Amino acid sequence: MAKVYIAVQRVLGHVYPALGIGQQLQKRGHVVTILTHSSNEMLVRRAGLDFLPAQWGKFPEKFVYEQTMEIHAYAAGGSPDLLICDSSQAAPAYAAEMLGMPWISLQTTVPYPDFLLPGSRTVQERMRKVYEAELNHVRQRLGLAPLSDPLRTRGDLAGLSPRLHLVNAVSLLFPGVESLPAQTKFAGNCVPDTGGQREAVPLLEPARGKPVVLVCASSTGRHDSREIMNRYIWAAAWLAGEGAFELIVSEHQPYQGRQPLPANVHWISEYPNHDRLMPMADAVLTHGGCGTLQTVMKHGLPMLIVPLASDQELLASRCVELGFARAMGAEEISRQRILTELEALLLPGSPLRYRAKQTAELAELRSPGDVAADEIESFLTNTV
Repeated sequence: MAKVYIAVQRVLGHVYPALGIGQQLQKRGHVVTILTHSSNEMLVRRAGLDFLPAQWGKFPEKFVYEQTMEIHAYAAGGSPDLLICDSSQAAPAYAAEMLGMPWISLQTTVPYPDFLLPGSRTVQERMRKVYEAELNHVRQRLGLAPLSDPLRTRGDLAGLSPRLHLVNAVSLLFPGVESLPAQTKFAGNCVPDTGGQREAVPLLEPARGKPVVLVCASSTGRHDSREIMNRYIWAAAWLAGEGAFELIVSEHQPYQGRQPLPANVHWISEYPNHDRLMPMADAVLTHGGCGTLQTVMKHGLPMLIVPLASDQELLASRCVELGFARAMGAEEISRQRILTELEALLLPGSPLRYRAKQTAELAELRSPGDVAADEIESFLTNTV
């Protein structure tokens, strides 16, 4: 039995995999504590795991020194056998280095190579040089040597482990480019077990006279992302109000609009809820977060993706290439465009629907928690 700390940033797309992996390890007799922002405490405790508040981790690339010292204090006092560190955060990995502890990095999206990332390569390289200088300044203050692995200057790989890098994604989403660190293992999409919730009163009973569209919104606090989501949510709500379909909106905040929602628009803010809502849906409209996409894939649903970030643009392109999704940019959002795209998804006999059902049969989507736990236990046996 091992004592394991899992440190992740506050966004739900990072917290859910930590909870899913933590529950699997706990079932196997390990003691698991989640270190994340206090806004997620109830979620962690509901999952049956121990919790420690990591308040400085609200912004993963900011306050790295303060984050490191906070996690260092927890780890030094709690003496865990292993740290599992969100790869988008430098601080947990730095704390492990200071304590001479082994750590596993956990990535909650697909580690696409540099040359596939959208935008100017020159600008990206310049930004990474700035980030590298900031990180090395922090490392100097912490008494650590300068970074020797250039991959650790990437925002999504700042906490990269030299021994085991666990990717919370199916390999199907990776385009097959030979650029991954040798220590990379794909586990699939680990999510928390919500068995108790599934046995509770149903979240809703949508009318079945019309197709049901589910909107899955991101929990990000970025204002620009929020603006994009608001635009497609309200476009879909207007279409539902006109009778095009029944609409379910999965949000992490209660509805706060001034006008009442149409009767056939259902706003759900209790979470986690994807596994409870997707069996009711015929198609999904989403931002393209890696965990959300994989849950949609598991349920065999076609989707319309409006990406909010660069990695989501790549994920959206991959899903379109695989044949079960359509994608559109934020600048293309309009009621008519969304209606046209959703009609293509909802059409009986649509190849998108057929391909989505095919994809749901993939073995990779079935037991990600066990795959992740097996890798972690092997690491514990051979390293700790």
